[in-house]
Formats: sequence, C-alpha cells, structure tokens
Amino acid sequence: MIANGVTGARDMGYYLDTTLRWKSSIAAGREVGPRLVIGARVDGPVSRARFVTHLETEEDGVRAVDTLSRKKDGSVRADFISTYSWIPRAAYFGIAKESKKLGVPFAGYAPYSVSVVEASDAGQRSIDLEDDLMRACSSRDSVLRAALGDTTTLTPEKQLAQRREQARVIRATYDAAKCRSVIEALARNHTWVTPTLIAYQPFVHTFDSSSTHPELAKYVPGIVQGGWLRRAAGVPPADSIVIRSYFSFDRTRDLKTAGVKLLAGTDMPQAFAYPGFSLHDELAFLVQSGLTPLEALRTATYNPAEFLGALDSLGTVAPGKVADLVLLDADPLADIRNTQRISAVIANGRVFDSAARAALLTHVETALKH
Repeated sequence: MIANGVTGARDMGYYLDTTLRWKSSIAAGREVGPRLVIGARVDGPVSRARFVTHLETEEDGVRAVDTLSRKKDGSVRADFISTYSWIPRAAYFGIAKESKKLGVPFAGYAPYSVSVVEASDAGQRSIDLEDDLMRACSSRDSVLRAALGDTTTLTPEKQLAQRREQARVIRATYDAAKCRSVIEALARNHTWVTPTLIAYQPFVHTFDSSSTHPELAKYVPGIVQGGWLRRAAGVPPADSIVIRSYFSFDRTRDLKTAGVKLLAGTDMPQAFAYPGFSLHDELAFLVQSGLTPLEALRTATYNPAEFLGALDSLGTVAPGKVADLVLLDADPLADIRNTQRISAVIANGRVFDSAARAALLTHVETALKH
C-alpha cells in the first residue's frame, strides 16, 4: 500500500488483536504500512468467520459496542463497529442505540434485517459497497432482503444461486422514484457511501486478464489467490452477463448529484482486489461513473479526513499537518490514471523514493515465495 501511495486505510474487520497490533507497530515506526483505522466486525450467529463477534439479541448489540470499542480502563480499542449482512434486527438497533450513547461510529453493510433507509435513519456512518443500494432501488427490496436473510438455506451453492436470481430481479424491478427517495435519505442523514466499484469488475468482465491483473498475483499469498480462483470458477460466463446487466455506474453518479459524500475503497481482499494497486483503478472507475478527476481524488484524500473528523491533521497540504503526501510526475487532473505515475511517497514524514518503493514491492514478493 505504501509503495502505491496509499498512506491510510480503514480496516472493515479482521482479528481485532492482530489489526490493533499492526496499527501500533506502524504508528511506532516498527513496521511500514498505512495509518490504520480499525473496525470490529459483528454479524449474526450464522456467520462462520472466527474473527467476527456473533450477535443475536439487542443486549448482544449493546454489549458488542461496549466491549469492542473500549477496554476496561476506558481507553479506545476499535475505532468503529463494522456491521455485516446477517445481524438480526434487534441486535442491529442495539448497536445503533449504544453507539449513539457512547459516540462510537458504526459502518459497513446494511444488514438484510433492515432497509438502507432504516440504517441511515439509525445513524449508520457509511454504507460500504453498492450491493445494498442497488437492492434498495428495487420495488421488491423487502422480499429480496427476506430471501437473503433466510439463514436456513445458507450454503455457498444456494447463496450463489440466490445472488444470480437477485441480480435478475433487481434489474427487472428497478424503481427510479424509489431510488431517488433512498438516495435523498442518505443525503439528508449525511450517510457516506463507499461505492467500491472495483469489486464488481472481475464478475462483469468474465474474469478476463484486464480485470484480474495476473501480473500482480506475485504480491498476494497463494492461499488468497486460491480462494479468488475458486470464486471465479463458480461464476460461469452466463452469470457474468447477468451481473453485467444489473451493474452500472449510474448509482454512483446519482449519489454524487444528490450530494451524498463518497469514499474510495477496494474491499481488499475481495476477488482480484490488490492492496494498493486497486485503489488507483477505483479512482479511474469513479471518474468513469461521472466524477471529475478532482472529485475522485477527494474521495481518497480530503473526504476520508473529513469522514474521520481529522481535517486538523490530514486531508490537505498545509503547514503543521501530518506529512502524508504522494508526489506525481504527471497531473491527475488531466488524466486520473496519472495517480499511478508516482515519483515519491511520504508516509508520516518518511520519504520513499522510487528505489525505496521498489524495495518494498520486492520485499513482499520475496516473502511470499517462502
């Protein structure tokens, strides 16, 4: 990430003690990495992930905010609560209530148990990925959410079949007036959105080399690559056509037009989302969706600082602010792809010139061979 000029990242949930250790080591200069904002992932009991806190009741939601965001001595643990898809309705509103009481943000997916508007009204800080929004623009949103939230049929094969059918239904039942109403609610409540357009591209493009970037595979652990390849094998070309038919850049353009504030994200390690590299692709997709190059740049610079309440130290170049800078050899306002023409990266005041950046990438590649 540092080699690619990504000097800050929001982690949406992993083993919390591990990510907190990374955050501490990077801040202390013991490790090279981006400034981290750490989320504690919560989900319903059906989740198989071992790094997730599993919730069922309202009391579980309240307790999760209390224990995951603060240590016993009152010091900060996680920076925010990261919500996922199968949180039961009561537990979700328990999170919302306690988060408001303690001033702890919660962000992530809008669970199937609530609508996007309900999540926004409840104070969810951001909606991440556009899946929830695309579904919310369907006249059958509540029916679709009920089907996805039916955990009695939750197997990987049935999930895939569900998503195929949902893609068809979402496309066929798009309701422009309803979509405007949902987006207006997001704008009114100051709910941010991270479109994460890059996450859809491999599926849209039938996993061709232009979307999977095999030349970057050397920077990803084999176990992760294996998961990506299995995911690709489970989506035949016909399904890619279905996904392509319902995915578009229109929602991002509509969000911008309505004044919803946007963040750049890649949801790494989603299939073929490469740390650092993929953020540049995301900026290009944001421009393709209707943002100007300057607006796209702001989603990765000024906007995150504003979102985090850190404009006093980050987000712009000014005396006294943290020295997180990327020096480019060409103007990104002329062509957003020029963000890849990096001359040097300055991360927390430490300079990484071309040789140092190349050494970082070589270090990653070498480490993954052993």
